Amino acid sequence: MSSLSATLGNNLSDEEVMIALQAGQDSALDELMRRYKQPLFHFVTRYTRDEETSYDIVQEVFFRVYNKAETFNPAYKFKTWLYQIALNLCRDHARKKKILSFVSLDSWGNSEDELSLHDVIASDENIESLAERRQMLELLESQIDKLPHNLKTALILFALEGKSQEECARILGITPKTVETRVYRARKTLLQKMSKRI
Repeated sequence: MSSLSATLGNNLSDEEVMIALQAGQDSALDELMRRYKQPLFHFVTRYTRDEETSYDIVQEVFFRVYNKAETFNPAYKFKTWLYQIALNLCRDHARKKKILSFVSLDSWGNSEDELSLHDVIASDENIESLAERRQMLELLESQIDKLPHNLKTALILFALEGKSQEECARILGITPKTVETRVYRARKTLLQKMSKRI
């Protein structure tokens, strides 16, 4: 049997591909992996801050998608279900390893605020000010690591992953208003902690 991606391309929705997987078309899993492996890896890496661990978690996510395919309800968005599985595995990983640090700040803020090697070379800032900026990022990272899990997850999904409040709410199983509140509380907590350290 030829793969779904070869025969149908992007004509099927994620939910339709899952229905095909439920019907026993194993090639449907290949299509879902093609669509989501990279964004899911990026998402998980923000939690684990470890690419090897993230790779293992992403593999486990798709293993569970395959083994639990019959539990998926096509009335709901596949992407939300997929990210919930990933989120649960990240949480399990943190519990097992007793890791509190989930967030990578490599992409913190808007793209124009990011610090690349090219920016450093071309920058008029002296080495001391660049070192101070790096120290501030490290301090911020350590404070994010200490946030309660519910605040941290909302902050990651909304502020770092750029998902809408509605999508965050679906993934976390809460209301959009609760997402807004958690992100606000996370930012307020970080501001208070950072102001004491500066």
